[in-house]
Amino acid sequence: MPGRSGYHDDTVFDFDSYLQRALPTPGGWLPTDLPRAAVLCPIVTHAQADHVLFVKRPEGSNAHAGQIGFPGGMHEADETPLETAAREALEEVGAPPTAITPLGELAPRESSSGIHVHCVVARLAPFELRCDPTEVERVLFVPLAELRLADRWQELPPPDGAPQNIPSTSPHFRFDRDLIWGLTGRFAHDLVTTLEVS
Repeated sequence: MPGRSGYHDDTVFDFDSYLQRALPTPGGWLPTDLPRAAVLCPIVTHAQADHVLFVKRPEGSNAHAGQIGFPGGMHEADETPLETAAREALEEVGAPPTAITPLGELAPRESSSGIHVHCVVARLAPFELRCDPTEVERVLFVPLAELRLADRWQELPPPDGAPQNIPSTSPHFRFDRDLIWGLTGRFAHDLVTTLEVS
């Protein structure tokens, strides 16, 4: 059932309602002199459980080539952060705006490339996945229950081959052959920290 996940004590918790209470409602851009961007942190029902959808960027010369991230990009015209994130989710993975139910917004962060990034957390209803191959090599579904395990996270330096201008450490989460780290790791860790409820 969307928005409900069992965890180790076999109780059931309504994450969607909790996040809507715990997180600020997505609003406008915070004041900044930096360029602005927004990403969507999508919570989806996959294999009958709550998962977070991530995208893997194609290999190449892009600054984020080969990295794991959320659908997102630079804002356009008079878009709100939610509108930017929704547009990018449609362009990158084919998620229509009608499939997106906003749950809240994590605290914005500055990227290593000097961009002020808003992260909108949303429930994403089932949709036909259509990845733009120029932006997305593949998607991965990471169980929310696994992301919530504190011992799966480590604060580590960037992996070999990372750009030079990034912070000295960030939260790292290994999922099979993939590594979630950097700004995406920070946002994902912010999300699960919000969900540290009893």
